[in-house]
Amino acid sequence: MQKQPLFILILALTLAACNLPKRSTATPVAQIDQSLVGTIAAMTLEAMATPTPTQTPTPTPAVTITQTPTITPTYSAPTLLFNGNTNCRKGPGAEYEVVTVMRSGQKVEAAGRLEKTNYWLVKQPGSAETCWVADDFAQSSGSLHLLPTVTAPPAPTPRPPNPPAWSTWNYTCDFASGGSNINMNLVWTDRSNDEGGYLIYRNGQTIANLGPNATTFTDVAYVAAGQAVSYKVEAYNKSGSASTSTISATCQ
Repeated sequence: MQKQPLFILILALTLAACNLPKRSTATPVAQIDQSLVGTIAAMTLEAMATPTPTQTPTPTPAVTITQTPTITPTYSAPTLLFNGNTNCRKGPGAEYEVVTVMRSGQKVEAAGRLEKTNYWLVKQPGSAETCWVADDFAQSSGSLHLLPTVTAPPAPTPRPPNPPAWSTWNYTCDFASGGSNINMNLVWTDRSNDEGGYLIYRNGQTIANLGPNATTFTDVAYVAAGQAVSYKVEAYNKSGSASTSTISATCQ
């Protein structure tokens, strides 16, 4: 051990100091009590024998890294399910021509939506073409937030409706004093998609105003003996009107 030579050196110097001759002219040197030499030596040996405590380093705590799981978003095609028959048009509004009719219970894929409206652009079943529907009778589902916002096509130039065409008409006569009561049943074909309604004329006078898509009307009128009664049906909208030919009947 390296501490023993140092101890021996200190002990030798201490003993030598005790045996040095005294000089009368020198400054008096403090004398060491010989009875304490053993105690000092014993304490020195004990200090040398006691090991110096070794400081154990504090271990650094291990860092646990928690991996955040990656969430993969799911996607489902945005669709509309119709709970009523709905016109699918060339644009978002009644002024556009009807392309086809979506039937109740039919499901189609949505392709876009017109911002701040209830109109959807949808794919026509079995076709790459699209058309526009209102969601009044449609239930939407799927990843609707991924649909693009689309722009409406230019509105069509307003025009009068196509004239309705006669399908059939028939009547019966109930004879009355001075003439007859005629029971006229009128049936026509709706040839427009943009009519506002239909006017029924008898002898040039309006007798009824029907809503759009109407196709039948029954009238009862008195016809004097030897006279005839005439009818026509006129389709109209904001841009004009168009009518059937005029038919006439008599009860002679």
